[in-house]
Amino acid sequence: MSYDATRDAEQLRRLDAAITAFIATRNNLPAPAGGRQTIFLFPGGMGSKLVRATQAYDENQPQPQQFVYEPVWLAHDTFLGGAAQLEMTRTGPEEYRDQDDCIVIADGLVDLEGISPYSGFTRWCTTKQLDCFVLGYDWRRKMQHVGNFFVDTFLPHFQQRVRAESNDGSDPLANFSLVGHSAGGMVVNWILRKNDAILNGMTRAITVATPFYGYAGQVHRWFEGEASLNGLDDEHKADIIRTICSLPACYAWQFIDDPTYTANSAAFVADAPFGLASYPSVDSGDGAVADPYNPQTRVVNGVTLTRYPTAGFDSQELADARVFVNQLVGPLTPGQAAKFFNIRGVRGLEALGIVAPIPSTTGSVRWGWLPTNGPSPVSDGPRVAGDGTQPAWTARHLALPKANVRTVTGLEMEHAILMSVPRIQNAIGNILGV
Repeated sequence: MSYDATRDAEQLRRLDAAITAFIATRNNLPAPAGGRQTIFLFPGGMGSKLVRATQAYDENQPQPQQFVYEPVWLAHDTFLGGAAQLEMTRTGPEEYRDQDDCIVIADGLVDLEGISPYSGFTRWCTTKQLDCFVLGYDWRRKMQHVGNFFVDTFLPHFQQRVRAESNDGSDPLANFSLVGHSAGGMVVNWILRKNDAILNGMTRAITVATPFYGYAGQVHRWFEGEASLNGLDDEHKADIIRTICSLPACYAWQFIDDPTYTANSAAFVADAPFGLASYPSVDSGDGAVADPYNPQTRVVNGVTLTRYPTAGFDSQELADARVFVNQLVGPLTPGQAAKFFNIRGVRGLEALGIVAPIPSTTGSVRWGWLPTNGPSPVSDGPRVAGDGTQPAWTARHLALPKANVRTVTGLEMEHAILMSVPRIQNAIGNILGV
């Protein structure tokens, strides 16, 4: 078995424990009067726990290989330089290996003392008699790889096991929905666009605070790393930046390219009161477009200036991500659009039944040029309505009618915990009919 095939086999083996728990819970609960509904939850980026093999994959050993794993995200060492163990290396077209060939896979949700940002949602599913399966996934990988693994490998295995081991023998995919938070919604969007027969029972694809058109946070990471991981006095910063540059998923989290914005500019403006009036990434000097997916160069006094750092940044991943993002923001068939729903949270003050949105979220960036690697050339633009991380304008797909978009407001609309906010849960329940 190849490295990729071994990793997928190990991921499926790890998911078997979660499938066993799902079946046990399902068998202990009577079917609701309206019939069973299965919900697959895709957490946000960095919301899934990752574990790392304690031994390296060896293609010369008998196959298949199985490994023992230890936590790498999140673990105590994660904040002491250990996050650099998440580094990936591209070994061929659409092929990647983990640091030291120690396979990394997902293992459920990140949590603190047994509590995760999704605990409230899974409890809510139980109260609503929804059969919920949390699909932890490797958020470092390309989101289309995650979606393809779910459809091609996980779902057939899940369906076979649940039907064989459930008391009533019912099909868990006869009536199911996908729910994706933040980057998890990009995976949901990808799956929605597939036409595999195993998806015939999918009735709804719901996203919550998904950055369809990018957000401001990612471009900072190319230059600044991640504050919580950089260490005291930034001793690990260079390693963290190199690691981030190696993760293919990160390249798809940036603001959309300028041609896509221009083609949809009228629709962005029409999304009142959260419309996007101008391109969100501009040059810090002259205000010209600074397209993350078309970075260009500039020569000043014989010196070539660039947008991105040279160390570790992968221009091929940037080009691949542009293709992927444009697929996700492209047209939907009528059948796909009918199943697709977007929910966005907006912080707002409430008084006398009136909600006033609070400009709480970075909605654009200003970006300078680099002669060499150096201090971050990126600064944030004005704040706009949103959930503190994702601006409201990015969290709805412009191909959808307004009837398929839910905007939920309130002071509690904080991006990381949205799935545990009762108003968000009520919006999901309304879409699901529970």
